[in-house]
Amino acid sequence: MNLKKIEFKEIRNYLIFGSGQFVNLLAPLLVAPYVISVCGIEQWGKIGAATSVFIILEIFIDFGSKLLGVKEISSNKENKNRVSDYLSITYAFRLIALLFILFCLILILILVPNLDFKLYFLGSCLLISQFFNPIWFYIGVENFKRINRIIIFSKAIYVLSVYFIVNQKSDYVYVVFLLGIANIVVYSYYYLKIYKEYNMSLLTVSKSKLIESVKREYPIVVSNLSIAVYTNFPILIIKYVLGDFYAGIYKVGDMFLSVLRSYLTVFFNVSFPKFCSIYFENKREAILHLKKINIVNILFLSLIVVTLYFVSFFFLNEFGLDKKLTNSLLFCKDFLFVSLIVALNIPFYQMLLLKNHQNKIAQISFFGSILMFISCYFLSKNFNLQGSIISIYIVEIFITTSIIISSLSLFKKND
Repeated sequence: MNLKKIEFKEIRNYLIFGSGQFVNLLAPLLVAPYVISVCGIEQWGKIGAATSVFIILEIFIDFGSKLLGVKEISSNKENKNRVSDYLSITYAFRLIALLFILFCLILILILVPNLDFKLYFLGSCLLISQFFNPIWFYIGVENFKRINRIIIFSKAIYVLSVYFIVNQKSDYVYVVFLLGIANIVVYSYYYLKIYKEYNMSLLTVSKSKLIESVKREYPIVVSNLSIAVYTNFPILIIKYVLGDFYAGIYKVGDMFLSVLRSYLTVFFNVSFPKFCSIYFENKREAILHLKKINIVNILFLSLIVVTLYFVSFFFLNEFGLDKKLTNSLLFCKDFLFVSLIVALNIPFYQMLLLKNHQNKIAQISFFGSILMFISCYFLSKNFNLQGSIISIYIVEIFITTSIIISSLSLFKKND
């Protein structure tokens, strides 16, 4: 196997997929200042809280497709019948999950008073778009150019529609809705292409196959749900403990972390399918490849984080901002180093996933989410926003340490 050829192709994939993710990151950075200026920081906090709720609910629609699905498609991309069966089962389950979640959401909105009905009802389009989302499939077949098209078109529609439609304070209820509509338009087009190419059939999937799929993938769903909870639930706790204003400030800070998390997502999504492919041919070469790319990744990320950290001080001193805004920006930069902790666990996480240790990942993530609930609530109550960032560091250190220990014990056991 020619590792240099593989590495060149992988670098090219990073650049292609990374350019699409740059657009993905640019969209909220273009939308946030405009929406905050028109609707206010409190309404931005409400949007952030609603978005977090929908991200958590999307886990039940995605189920295991973002990780195990990528692995399944990557390992069997030459076997069209196997891929067709897996796609049919996956999207049949997605349809059932979507209808059930929408029913429960509408029931809650009707029965529970004081909820922002219009924001959440319209925002449910984001859940519908997730049913169609084909990006996980294109990651599996390593078609990153097509992923870029999907991202660029959907985010362009979203940004332009926000600037065109959101013109007054009450229009904040349309922001999540517009993101959902933009995604539906683009995702559904590419979903139909996959549907026709692989001759999918959602209605003929047997009950036994659905149950078997659920049993196989539920541990990773617990893991993904726990990850979604401990990364998205802090803003809901802050909204409850400190109010919409501070939730809005937290959302701005979280955007900085999201930029680096998205970079790590690019790295994971490009490296994992390739790691799987190499591993099934030559385990030793796969391990060497994993070590090499992750060392480069951590060094590169460290350079980015340190640069951004010191550049933030330059801007604060250069422009003489008012005290309230300065304090907000100082809070935001504290998110940066969290990404380094997350980056450390990626190779060990990939190894556990490859070895089908989804249960171990699920357990670690579950306890991480419990730790987040407890630490974020009490630290935010006693130390305000600074307490929430301390909570994030505590949780990420716990998760990373646990994943590394579990992976190393797996190696020791195999040896």
